[in-house]
Amino acid sequence: MSQTHIVFNNQIDIYAKRFISKVAQIPSGEEYSEEVQKRKILALLFEQFLLFDKIAVKIDRENLPLFFLIKELGLNKIEELLDHRVIIPVLWTPMIIASQGMTRPDGSIDREAVIGQPPLVSGRFSEDDSDPEKSIDRLLGYFNVNKDRKRIFKKRVLKHYILPNNSISDKATEIVVDAYNKNRLAHLGLQAIKEADQLDYLERGKLLDLGNQVLETTILAEEGFKSYDNYSYFSLTKDAVRNIEAAYHVSENTSQILKVENLANIQHLVFENRIPFERVFDIRYQSNIKQYRKWINSLSVSTDTKTITKEYIDEIVGKKRFFESNLGKFVRTVGMFGVGTGVGAAIGGIPVAAAGAAIGKGTDLALSLLDSHVLDGILKGWNPRMFVDQIRLESEDEASYIQ
Repeated sequence: MSQTHIVFNNQIDIYAKRFISKVAQIPSGEEYSEEVQKRKILALLFEQFLLFDKIAVKIDRENLPLFFLIKELGLNKIEELLDHRVIIPVLWTPMIIASQGMTRPDGSIDREAVIGQPPLVSGRFSEDDSDPEKSIDRLLGYFNVNKDRKRIFKKRVLKHYILPNNSISDKATEIVVDAYNKNRLAHLGLQAIKEADQLDYLERGKLLDLGNQVLETTILAEEGFKSYDNYSYFSLTKDAVRNIEAAYHVSENTSQILKVENLANIQHLVFENRIPFERVFDIRYQSNIKQYRKWINSLSVSTDTKTITKEYIDEIVGKKRFFESNLGKFVRTVGMFGVGTGVGAAIGGIPVAAAGAAIGKGTDLALSLLDSHVLDGILKGWNPRMFVDQIRLESEDEASYIQ
C-alpha cells in the first residue's frame, strides 16, 4: 500500500487569529495587510492541495480556520473534503505557557514579577474546549444552518477530528528546561549562567518558542505529518525531523523544477491570479498531478534543491528511458504501418520476436512519419514534465477562465 503524504497547515490558524478573532498582533508593513495575507493563504492552500494527499489543519476551540475555509469554499465542499479526509482537523488541545509579567492597576506590565516563577508551565484546553462536537457547534454557529443540516454535518465529520495527546506538553516543557539547565541552548543565546526561574521575560519567550517547537515536532512525528516549517533549532531525533521537514523540500523542489522550466512557483502563479484558486480541485485529481505527488514526496525526504534538477532530468530522459531498452529499440524501427502493432505489443507485453513477426519485414519506415514526442510519451508513460506542462497550460489559459 502506497504511503499517504499529509502536510500540516498552521498558517490558516495564524491568519485567523490576526484578522478574524484579532487576538494576535499583526506585523507592520504592506505585505501584512489582510488582503495580501488572504491571497498568500489561498496560494499556499492551492499548492498543498496539489502536492499532498491530505492537509491536516490546526484548529483551536473557536474553530476559525474551518470558518475561513467554509467562507472561501462553501459548506458542502468542506463537508466533502472532511468526509474524505482530504482535510483533517487537528484540535490543538495541549499548550505551553510562559509568564510575561503581571498587570498593574494602571494597566502597565510589571516584568519583574516573573522572577522566581517556573519559566514554562504546561497546560491544556478545558474539557468543553477539547470536545470536537462542541467545536463543530461553535463553527456552525457562525452560519445560518438549519438543525437537520447541522446534524448531518456533525455525523459525517465528527469522527475525523484528531486530538493530540495532552501529556506531550508536559514532556516538551521538561525537555526544554532540562536542555537549558545542561547548557545545551547556549547557541540560542540562552547560556545557563543563572537558575531557570531567574530568567527574564525575554529569555522566557525564547524558551517558550523552543517548547512549542518540541511540542509541535512531537505531535507531527506521532501522527506522521509533514510541515513547511523549519525545525533547525531543536529536534527530538534527526530522522523524525527530516521526515517532518520533507514538506518544505517538496515545495522548494517543485519551485526549482518550475524555475528550470522557466515558470514561476505555484504559490506565485496563484497569488498573481495567473491560475485562479477555483481551478484547484479540477487540477488536483488529474492523473498527472497524482503521479507527481507520489514522485516528488518520495524523493524529497532525501533530496533538496541542490540535486533535484538532476533527478528531474534523469526521470525525463535518463537511465529508465523506454527507447534505450531492447524493446524500445525494436519499436523505433517500425513506421506508420507498424506503429499501432508495435505500441500494442509494448503495452500488452508481447515478446519482441512475436511482435516482429506480426508486423513483418519491410516496414522500416522513418519514425518522422509520426510525431515522435507523442509516441515517446505513450511508450515511456508518465514523467514529471507532464506535471510542469499542466501547470504551464493552466497559467497560460488563465484568461479563458475569467471571461
